[in-house]
Formats: sequence, structure tokens, C-alpha cells
Amino acid sequence: MAGKSGAEARIERLTWGLLVLIFAVLYVSDSIAAAIPNWLVPLAGAITLLSSGVYQNARRWRVSPVTWIGGMLLLLFAAIAFYVNPNREFIVESLIVTMVVILIGTFAGET
Repeated sequence: MAGKSGAEARIERLTWGLLVLIFAVLYVSDSIAAAIPNWLVPLAGAITLLSSGVYQNARRWRVSPVTWIGGMLLLLFAAIAFYVNPNREFIVESLIVTMVVILIGTFAGET
């Protein structure tokens, strides 16, 4: 995260940590995974990414397009699971989007 302030780097690491936490909770407890609606996981990821992007943008920090695209994809998954097909799970797709955002952020130094 070269060229970034300590505060900016902390926000990005916090964002990544929250994204990982979403999936860690699902992994730890099968009863939680079974009890939550299908749209909640992508929505939680979308809120995390988009909130981080808005916060960083408000502080005039650069926000990678990957953050916005990932957040919007997760929001789209949540909308499809809520409105179109409530039985459709987007856990795998949400995990892939999350991994891509974190990997690009790690190797490119931005999210």
C-alpha cells in the first residue's frame, strides 16, 4: 500500500477484514448459514464495499474501480436473490467477488 497514509491503509485492511468475517461466520456455524436468507451475504458484502468506497471518497482518497464494481455486483446478487429468485444462493459468487477485490487490492496496492 505504497503512497497511502496510515489511516487509508487501516480503512482498507478493516474493509478486507469485514469481508472475510462475513464468510468466517458462515463457515463456523452451519445453523447460522441455514438460518440467514440467501440475499443477506451478498448484501452484507455490498454494504461493506460501498460504505468503504463512500468513506474513502469523502476523505478524498482514491478508490479503485474494483471496489465500486465489486460492491455493485454484490448488490446485484442480493437484488436477484431477494426479488427474482429467493431460492438462489450467491455464496460462491459472493466469495469470488470478495477474493478478487482483496487479491487486486493486495497486489495492485489499491481498493
